[in-house]
Amino acid sequence: MVNRTVKENKKYPPGWRLRKRGAKGKFVLWYQVNKSARHLWGDKSEVKIGSGDTLQQAEKAAYTFWASRMASSNKPYILRELFNRYILQTIPKKAPGTQRSNLRSIKRLTSVFDLDQPVVEFRAAKLREYKEHISVTISEKAYNLDHEVLSHIFSKAIEWGCEMTHPIIGIVKKFSLDDRERYVEDWEYDCLYSCANKLYKTYLPLRMATGKDKSVLLRIKLNDIRSDGLFFPKRHKTKGHKGGKAQIMPFQFQGESTGLKEIIDDILAWRKKWLKVDSIFLFATSGGQPLVNQKGETSSFDTQFALIRKKALATTNLTESFQERDLRAKVASDVDTAEEAAQLLQHHSTATTKKVYRRKPETVLPIKR
Repeated sequence: MVNRTVKENKKYPPGWRLRKRGAKGKFVLWYQVNKSARHLWGDKSEVKIGSGDTLQQAEKAAYTFWASRMASSNKPYILRELFNRYILQTIPKKAPGTQRSNLRSIKRLTSVFDLDQPVVEFRAAKLREYKEHISVTISEKAYNLDHEVLSHIFSKAIEWGCEMTHPIIGIVKKFSLDDRERYVEDWEYDCLYSCANKLYKTYLPLRMATGKDKSVLLRIKLNDIRSDGLFFPKRHKTKGHKGGKAQIMPFQFQGESTGLKEIIDDILAWRKKWLKVDSIFLFATSGGQPLVNQKGETSSFDTQFALIRKKALATTNLTESFQERDLRAKVASDVDTAEEAAQLLQHHSTATTKKVYRRKPETVLPIKR
């Protein structure tokens, strides 16, 4: 029986361990039982919770077994049970990026708090100590993310039957952080573009013409390119967000070209030379696979951007770094009005647009005396 790497175990609930029996053997998931809870697991220090010929089969069996154990108790009595139930039942319902962020927060939280402590005995003083510790050792932003997760965990605890007053809401507050203000000037964008590889030389013009998020652009399919324009499906509804309406960006407006058709044609020409295997996606690897995976990750694409930015800083007049997501804010800042920017970014109101994305300094006329 060979232990898998620690890195592979990070995606599972605390105490889970993935192992594989032999080179072509079964995948097995085990749960390492805390000493104080062994009487609930037949006095065993380790319990097999799932196995299968593939990793997916082993995970499905483990989560099914784990769900049955969680359902056997009406409410979580100790923090360990509360965190485990939250990981199992709540996190999978969130967006992929939020899931990854929540699991990172839970890893930090479970490394500090006493997991055998009764849920109803948790006190705000412990969180204040944690707040001071994390803000110094990592960052205030990291604490804010952890605060949101822990607050939601205790809200779920009350929902699951723990008779208690919420120990965080109205007692411990998050840090007040300034919104990101980096505005990318035209000449800075030109420096970046001059160092771009062939993929980014086709991607960047579409990014700047549409203002759409990276994950949206990398999911464009060939059948989204219509005779009259480029179709963007309705944004999925997520918690706290209604989702945006479907849009079509036309190739022509009032008898004149919008420039979008020419950008799409350039991408299709690059695609024809690049692809070895046909793909339904506009942007794809040479093997025809999308550049964004099912979890919403774009690691290879992001690595390429980092290399291009590094080259621009070393070989051009660019002196201050910026992120790929700052380009979306540049698009929102460069259009004439906040209303136009909100429509472009598929926001329901201009509040978020003004607060987060309109970063270009305002032009104000002096008073003539």
